[in-house]
Amino acid sequence: MMKDFKQTTEQLKELAKVLNDFKSETVQIKLLELLFNEGFNAPAPVEPASTASQPVVATPEAVAPQTNTIVKPVAKPAAAKVARQAKQKSVQAPAAKISRKRSTTRPGPSVILRQLIESKFFNDSRTIGDVVDYCMKMHNYEYKSTDLSGTLAKLAKDNVLNRKKNPKTNQFEYTMA
Repeated sequence: MMKDFKQTTEQLKELAKVLNDFKSETVQIKLLELLFNEGFNAPAPVEPASTASQPVVATPEAVAPQTNTIVKPVAKPAAAKVARQAKQKSVQAPAAKISRKRSTTRPGPSVILRQLIESKFFNDSRTIGDVVDYCMKMHNYEYKSTDLSGTLAKLAKDNVLNRKKNPKTNQFEYTMA
């Protein structure tokens, strides 16, 4: 058995605390390798009784002279890349989103399309562009085609409107069902 088992376990606990202070796992492993490969081969220094009660603290500077090896922390390339990207992101602050307030003066797409259906607007074939233009000219409501496309597709699915693709223009045309 080992002599002074209790003292050895205490020293190992202290060593664990010191090793865990190093953030890099590579440095921790390198220090352990150095201690186990070369550190135990050297004769243990005898301390005077006055300093024996003080805790033993291993630092990279204290470990390196025993082994005649310089301990250099090894930076992981991936960690450096992540740090560089984080720095670039912090430098280039994203522009604040401009919140678009909903216009309370115009009705939503389903409301305006129901009004157009009631007014017999879809008795003739109409494209989504025709609907957008009509809303702007006649009602002074500004819609994008994407604002209306989902509601028009739902109305076609519910058989309120018919939807056919014009082979010449390659656009959908909507008519009354």
